[in-house]
Amino acid sequence: MKRKQKNRRKQVKKRQDKIAAYENEEFKDIFKINQALSMKDYGLLREIGRQSGFVSDPVRRRVWPFLLHYSERKVKREGSLNIPHKDEEQVKLDVARSFNAYPKNVDDQEKEKLQGQLYRVIIHVLRSYPSLHYYQGFHDICSVFLLLFGEKYACQLMERVALFYLRDAMFATLDPVMKQLTMIDSLIRLEDNELYEFIMEAGVLPYYALSWVITWYSHDLSDLEKITRLFDLILSSNPLMPVYVATATVLSKRKQVLALPCDTSTVHSFLTNLASDTDVDAVCEQAHALEARYGVYELQSLSTIPLDQFSVVNRFEQDYLSIDTLEKYNEKVSEVIRITRLEKYDKPIELAVIKPHEATQSTLNKLLMHKEIYTVFTIGASLSILALWIANSGLIR
Repeated sequence: MKRKQKNRRKQVKKRQDKIAAYENEEFKDIFKINQALSMKDYGLLREIGRQSGFVSDPVRRRVWPFLLHYSERKVKREGSLNIPHKDEEQVKLDVARSFNAYPKNVDDQEKEKLQGQLYRVIIHVLRSYPSLHYYQGFHDICSVFLLLFGEKYACQLMERVALFYLRDAMFATLDPVMKQLTMIDSLIRLEDNELYEFIMEAGVLPYYALSWVITWYSHDLSDLEKITRLFDLILSSNPLMPVYVATATVLSKRKQVLALPCDTSTVHSFLTNLASDTDVDAVCEQAHALEARYGVYELQSLSTIPLDQFSVVNRFEQDYLSIDTLEKYNEKVSEVIRITRLEKYDKPIELAVIKPHEATQSTLNKLLMHKEIYTVFTIGASLSILALWIANSGLIR
């Protein structure tokens, strides 16, 4: 009798635990992700990534390769792994400074091992596609993939990230990145004119967000869990998503910004350090909402700053979302390789709005005007070092 009662109690407890599990939000998310993976539902997975993220690293190891069209079969490459890339010396310098913030509690020997692996991941991507131009910050994104997937798979996945997400930052000129940064001001103006006017009066250009946008916050955050949540969102979205995330970051601190003295150095310094104190879940939610209100084409029209027809932003749907077979992937890689060989983007898309917004155009002109000065300091080198130099000079006033 006692044994029966004990068994009944166990069964009741088991049912209660099962009910509790089904009511658990994380369990629901994992269940939905598993369903989407089993059905190979790319759209559903992207929606989950934008809304709630992929919960944990073990789940990400299954989802990110699917989102990135990973295949173990041979894929098309432009170059040979035996031929050095022109930017390899800069890569060595950046790798030597890597893995200081994360992972935690790594001894010197393990850190040196990780740095060696990171160097090989970056070199693999650059030698595979020698028309790509390395930038400082690319190594930060590579380090996240290395920590999650190991060297072998990080090499394969970062090829896809470089070609289909980061291509504008790895182009021959800085123009595509400068234009995208300008859209941060446009989004702030559309959402919060008081905050926008304050930032404009302070004379602050959106250089403060440069490392956020080109490293997907992996340079500015030290919490790997927060970084991977942001990567969930970005990998599930159009490559312009880091601009929406950067805008959401600034909007989330509007009260603190408006309480500052309205001068360039104070406001710029405050904005530059915003990311370290970011509520990532709230920022992801707001960034997703911003993208829903101002889609990538509408934002270009509203900001009156058209990105090029060859921009990764404008070609993402036709280049990447259309891939459903390895053959289609290789076909798209061939098209992208031709784009990476261009010397400049000179075919902006046609906008629904023709008359430029005066303040937006002024911001872009300043960014592009200083671009030539940047190049003197950064031939084959770093955008983020550059941004620091600009911020500390009188150029942005």
